[in-house]
Amino acid sequence: MRLNARTGSVLARIAIVFSLPLLARPATAQDLGSVNPEPLPPLAKPDDPRTPAKELFGRRTTPTSLAAHTIGFYSRGCIAGAQALPLDGETWQVMRQSRNRNWGHPNLVQFLERLANGAPKIGWHGLLVGDMAQPRGGPMYTGHFSHQVGLDADIWLMPMPDRRLSRASR
Repeated sequence: MRLNARTGSVLARIAIVFSLPLLARPATAQDLGSVNPEPLPPLAKPDDPRTPAKELFGRRTTPTSLAAHTIGFYSRGCIAGAQALPLDGETWQVMRQSRNRNWGHPNLVQFLERLANGAPKIGWHGLLVGDMAQPRGGPMYTGHFSHQVGLDADIWLMPMPDRRLSRASR
């Protein structure tokens, strides 16, 4: 194939477009979090329409007191009436507790509890549960575009240890 200036220019643009994702900062969804996180400072102008939704949703520490229902799409929505998966169960442990991302639709919480309770039947002590949703769902302050409506959860692909992990080791 013979390259001319125009073809070379087009190929260079294509190469740049496809290499941009490689130059982006790594995803923060897997950040370790903090054992004792500092609360986010209050917003100077919380009613300003230019305030990003992640700033508003990230500051909410409790769910709404409405009936459970999802609003929107998994990567662009929120949840009303979320329920927390307890941090510890007989057959599960929530990882990275400081993120407060152990919330979901009550059906998801019930499903995770049933799934974890079945883990010992296949030789696992239980499940390690990663991110779910924030108390009101919505975009997260750091990481994940998914998990906004409380219908999905990250489950670590390693068996739960036969001991309770400390908050620091989670």
